[in-house]
Amino acid sequence: MSGAVMTRPRILLVDDEPFNLEIMADALPAEAYEVSTASGGQRALALMREDATGFDLIVLDRRMAAPDGLEVLRQMRALPTQAHTPVIVQTAVADPDMVAEGIAAGAYFYLTKPYRAASLLGLVQAALAHHFERSRLRLEVRELRRTVGLVDAAQFRFRSVDEASALAHGLSVLCATPDLAAIGLSELMRNAVEHGNLAIGYDTKTALVQSGRWRDEVDRRMRLPAYRDRRVWADVRRAPERVSITIRDEGAGFDWRPFMSLSAERATQVNGRGISLACRLGFLSVSYRDGGREVVVECAPAVVCPNGSEAVA
Repeated sequence: MSGAVMTRPRILLVDDEPFNLEIMADALPAEAYEVSTASGGQRALALMREDATGFDLIVLDRRMAAPDGLEVLRQMRALPTQAHTPVIVQTAVADPDMVAEGIAAGAYFYLTKPYRAASLLGLVQAALAHHFERSRLRLEVRELRRTVGLVDAAQFRFRSVDEASALAHGLSVLCATPDLAAIGLSELMRNAVEHGNLAIGYDTKTALVQSGRWRDEVDRRMRLPAYRDRRVWADVRRAPERVSITIRDEGAGFDWRPFMSLSAERATQVNGRGISLACRLGFLSVSYRDGGREVVVECAPAVVCPNGSEAVA
């Protein structure tokens, strides 16, 4: 029987405690993942430098003997093969400031010790899915980003979470920190689709993500008469000193105030962090209006190159 051979995602586990490495490796099925281990930060960086293709995911303990997890993260981001690799950081304390610091350094996913094997496996699946989606988007929105770089004022409309992510990555070229802006804008635009237009609440989404049914439910609701004609609008205005992006959905609104700060309870969750992350990810301001149906984001503009073009990361 012929056919394409499916390659297993390559995962590097990093911890200076051999027992922890053994537990993590046992939790990841060998038939699904190709797992390598590194007993400390120095060994992990050496493996990354030696590897010609790059790992698909890094699971990294934050508290290790020097170099610690954050220093490993900063150094790996300078390696061409690992510049965009997703990272799951293991931490003993879900401190919001530490989580925000790690996210700014490039670690979007967190796992609080102690945890169950199922929690690690679920987060690995979510991180890999997020990574493959962003890799696809980086290719698909390249032309969009070139066009958006010429915009001073524009209005966009979209309906799906895929369109939200694509537009967020395209608009991020207008901002001084495009990689961080892409994450923040994507969170806010996807929220407008999921929580606004499709009325998927926080608890409902948590249950859907944990059960692996989130995408099916999003697709189901988009076909329902109550939601299928709803759109999200994004208005863009660029001035020399700042860029303003207004995102408006057609939902019932919500109380956004509890989500503006990154609480310890939500710091390590896959969902429920989007608004607070957007507030911390390099934007000048994030403000809600009209009962939560509209959010206005302001960011510093992208640096203009000597030839007059935008500097694109």
